[in-house]
Amino acid sequence: MRQRNSKTGPPPPLQIGKPFPDDQAILWAPVEGLARSMELSQPAIVITQGALREVIRHLSSSPDQELLGFLIGEPCECPNTKRRFLCITGTLRTGHTIAEEEPVQIPDAEWLGQQLEVRRRRSTLIGWYHSTPFLSPSPSSLDLETHRARFTEAWQCGLVIATEGNEPAGGFFRAHANPEEGGAYVPFYEQVDEEGILEGGRLRTLIDWSSYSTSELVERDDDERTVHTSTTTRQADPDAIPAALPLMIPSPGDEPASSMPLRARWVGGTIFTVFALGVVFVGAMIWNARRLPEPPMTASSRNRDSVAAAPVPNAQALAGQRRLDSLASAAMAAGSAAAAQSAGAATQPGDTTTLASNVATDATPAAAPGASPAAAPAAAPASTPAPDVAPASSSVAAALPSRFDSLADSLAHGLHNYHDRRVDFGQKRLSCTELAYGYRAADEALVSLARLAGDGRSLDPQRTARYIQLRAGMDTVNNDFDASKCKRI
Repeated sequence: MRQRNSKTGPPPPLQIGKPFPDDQAILWAPVEGLARSMELSQPAIVITQGALREVIRHLSSSPDQELLGFLIGEPCECPNTKRRFLCITGTLRTGHTIAEEEPVQIPDAEWLGQQLEVRRRRSTLIGWYHSTPFLSPSPSSLDLETHRARFTEAWQCGLVIATEGNEPAGGFFRAHANPEEGGAYVPFYEQVDEEGILEGGRLRTLIDWSSYSTSELVERDDDERTVHTSTTTRQADPDAIPAALPLMIPSPGDEPASSMPLRARWVGGTIFTVFALGVVFVGAMIWNARRLPEPPMTASSRNRDSVAAAPVPNAQALAGQRRLDSLASAAMAAGSAAAAQSAGAATQPGDTTTLASNVATDATPAAAPGASPAAAPAAAPASTPAPDVAPASSSVAAALPSRFDSLADSLAHGLHNYHDRRVDFGQKRLSCTELAYGYRAADEALVSLARLAGDGRSLDPQRTARYIQLRAGMDTVNNDFDASKCKRI
């Protein structure tokens, strides 16, 4: 008979009448040697095997990196026993990799993006999870600082799973209200699927952690992948005292100091590429504004018969023609400079009139001696001040609208694809799984677009309106998918 703790913690903000899954739940408790706390164990944590599979598959996709995700579900209250518990039914993956020297494990962009996604799915944020090379006897100070900064409710939890060490390990943790008391690992329930209930009262489990134990009759699901990589070896601290758990805790000197993290190299390479593209863009605009005009006679090679019949202009006529070409190039450069500086001070009407007057005066032809008025352009004034060339705009700001358009097109295509699948699903030509894949593609496209739009302070009103329209379309798709009674994948 399981021992039920009657002590309750702070109530979640929402209560849903849902029976506690006693017949399908496996109680897992931290073993001796870990920091444990019964005070933090309420409300109870229940994680479905579907959500647990999502966590395992995400973290095992790249066991050499510390991956990050979030846990979502429902705060529940059993209508029979009035017992409160948290039911974790799904996850939110992120593409963020936690760097070893990073002081903030959950950056603002990922935090804002997941809040938007939680609201869109009409769910509740239960906590977060991430992988780590080794499991320490108590939650690390960096994990507790991150948890207190992002998760302000006492009932919210965190999950860490080790990828290395002698044996698989992991654990759920919560933080004490007093930062000086730190945090502790807490028990949790694994809700088994219907097909996981075996003969003789045995239950099929996905948990293979040496850091938790259970009194139930369980059988390991060998078909499911594991996060732990037994082939990975890492030196342990030779002076460390053997602990009660078969866990290896790395010392600060285990990692080579000279190796630069992969993420830092990637960020440095991206900055260098953007800087190089900006230099090339500025140089191209300066070259186009200051290049010398081509000789006026080169364009006449396509009409050789007309050139042969026309009178040959003298030196004064050639100088006049070169002056006209130079003025045309200067006018074009001045137009480009005015367009680039549209965000600054507006050009005064008097300046525009003066420029047009100068161009008109310089462009007035004068007949050369011995040549017809139509063929002999006038000599230009001795000197004309060159127009200022406006500095080029940042290549990063120029790339933002293009990136937005690409992501918006992807989302629009995903919405159209989902509606096509919904028609086929209504006519029973597609299954729920195929419809869920179409929904997932549109869902991921919206998340990517929302992250970009969150930083898109320079988006024009047209793109802002398109983003609002696409979000409304995704809300329609979300409601339609909920009405289909299909499960998300």
